[in-house]
Amino acid sequence: MYVSYPTRFETYGAVKIFELTKVRSLLAVNGEWKPGLYNIPDFRELEKIAETTAIVVPVRDEDLMVFEGVLMAIPVYSPLIVISASTQHPLNIYSIEIDLVKTLYRVTGRPVIMVHQRDPIIAEEIKEYLPGIIDEDGLVRYGKGEAVLLSVLLADGLKTKNIGFIDADNYIPGAVLEYTLIYYTTLNMSESDYKMVRVSWGYKAWSSSELYFRRSGRASIVVNNVLNKVLSFKRRAETDIIKTSNSGEHAMSIQLAKELTYASEYGIETQELVSILESCYLGIDENKCKALPQNIEIYQVESRNPHIHTEKGESHVVNMIIESLATIYHSKLVDEKGKTLILSALRELAYEAEPPPPLRYEIPRNLNTKNFLDRIISESKMSIAYGI
Repeated sequence: MYVSYPTRFETYGAVKIFELTKVRSLLAVNGEWKPGLYNIPDFRELEKIAETTAIVVPVRDEDLMVFEGVLMAIPVYSPLIVISASTQHPLNIYSIEIDLVKTLYRVTGRPVIMVHQRDPIIAEEIKEYLPGIIDEDGLVRYGKGEAVLLSVLLADGLKTKNIGFIDADNYIPGAVLEYTLIYYTTLNMSESDYKMVRVSWGYKAWSSSELYFRRSGRASIVVNNVLNKVLSFKRRAETDIIKTSNSGEHAMSIQLAKELTYASEYGIETQELVSILESCYLGIDENKCKALPQNIEIYQVESRNPHIHTEKGESHVVNMIIESLATIYHSKLVDEKGKTLILSALRELAYEAEPPPPLRYEIPRNLNTKNFLDRIISESKMSIAYGI
């Protein structure tokens, strides 16, 4: 894959945010060096970065045909982690997902872990370290943010160097493959141990009676604009550098992932950026930036494949915006001017109140992730692992 080198970046303390770049060729392993472009020089190096990058697919009651297409599109070289919160009764969708994963292993032999977010073994192992993640049923809360945090613990238990995320509702398997190649290529290009790559969809559409390709997601338009303005207010210089505030398709080094603060539910992707900026932009003088003396490098890459996904309704989009803006509203990044801006954006959605503060979680420092993974594999009656 040829990816354009970013020609510009902005610095916020120890955070380097690179401008949006583009994929120039979908496959360029062993391709000749081209000025302004980066590619992985040989196939063995591509394999090495893939083998050390766990790919995570969070899923909850998605169309099983679409979910299967996503799994089949992820390169076999990467460890695969599936985090499910799917229904178990009256129809046991989770059991069908397990059958798909079993078949995938039998056919390809690829390493794969599949866990259910509500697995009692997981709750038992984590409740001492993160009591706030446990709900009134004594199990890990439903939510994408919670799934992302669990997957970081599992990937760390596998001793992978990087972790990447793929949404389970993608109708185009070729797009999934492209995202993984973007992860491998850009993570390999970065010179920092603390790095992140976030995919900006070239076009986005959803499954409905008519297909319409949008340049930006409906939530991203709002949240990108707000986050850029908040940064502009803070630095007193206008910016539009953020293009991926709600990027579900993103990857990062495990070293960075272990330093982030995560938000519950759908504020997760925006909270990652907020967390980085709070610690390594505003928190440098308070010794909160663990990346020093290195910089955190955040890359943004525009994909070639359109992103076509399940239409989940207007209320889903509104909830995503509210939860994403809440992570900014209740952060150290925002001043009164920024809060007024956020409240104004929410009023346009007919939401008149202050957004509720999100639940936030930090990676537990004292949890032995290898033991955590081993216990799930050896004792769980819900979760499975093959080739691990």
